[in-house]
Amino acid sequence: MKTNMNNMRHLILVLSLLLCTAATVNAQDQFSINEGLDAGKLKSTIENNVNSFINAMTDAAERQQKKVRLNENQFTSQAIEDVKMMWKNSPMSCPPVRIRTRCLNTSSGYQVRGIPIDILNADANNSRQELTIDFTREGLISNVAIAIEMHRYDQIMADNHSSLDYARRQKVVEFIENFRTAYNRRDLPYISSVYGENALIITGRVIKEVPNSTDGTLTTLTNKVVYTRQNKTEYIDKLRTIFKRNSYVNVRFEDIEVVESRKYDNIYGVTLKQYWHTAPSAKSKGYSDVGYLFLIIDFTNSENPLVQVRTWQPYLDEHGNIVTTPDQVYHLGMFRLSR
Repeated sequence: MKTNMNNMRHLILVLSLLLCTAATVNAQDQFSINEGLDAGKLKSTIENNVNSFINAMTDAAERQQKKVRLNENQFTSQAIEDVKMMWKNSPMSCPPVRIRTRCLNTSSGYQVRGIPIDILNADANNSRQELTIDFTREGLISNVAIAIEMHRYDQIMADNHSSLDYARRQKVVEFIENFRTAYNRRDLPYISSVYGENALIITGRVIKEVPNSTDGTLTTLTNKVVYTRQNKTEYIDKLRTIFKRNSYVNVRFEDIEVVESRKYDNIYGVTLKQYWHTAPSAKSKGYSDVGYLFLIIDFTNSENPLVQVRTWQPYLDEHGNIVTTPDQVYHLGMFRLSR
């Protein structure tokens, strides 16, 4: 009887070890490339680096660690700093799902998209998002950004009219994702670097206007959007204050439209619906808004594109009434461009 009990315990221990091993293998093999890259050392390196990154995030989130430990042999130094800043804004965890995706070629290396993550400081409706990960030619992780939706990416890329336009659109999407992620990680130096020194920045706000009344009757307050013009220094100073007062910033983009200038090959207009949210803190009561963001981006230097025009128009007022419709949003034709 004793022997049988020992055998049973041994069997249970073996099964437990097998289950643990299987779980570990599943975790290690959570991500793989199924298209775009032939089997070989580079493919194995990229898959291993992504799986290691996923495991590091999930482990740090489960342990509620303030920092995520990354393998310095799998990242560039800049990518490590960027991920640490993202983690400081909010820990992230990858859900236990198998990820099969294609590998894309970029001007600087490779890219994979659609890596699901849960942003733990976000509210339930906005917590599930996706990452885009870029790699050097050797397979090191060189950039991590919060991605636009995959269907939106495919739509933007499908609108290309030449191989050159396709490559430029790839750069536009890369810029949009890095631009958004920089706000999420409160990266003021990066944001400052992508605005041209003479950038035109226009911000709208809703005010209540009292219509003129000459007969003494009561009138109804109506919404009016007034616009303020800022230069780069003014805008960055204001943003610095916002980042200091808020420990968590979440920026999301939807309804993205990319238009190429008919006059200048390197100029693109980008229209987005922006969702901005900051959580309440000791220094701030928190803030949320939704508005139309329009950018004119100059890709003359493709490695250092610059925002020359930025406009923001409120979509809704404080009561949820629409104050800006799509046909009222700024666009390329409203600005005179010169070189």
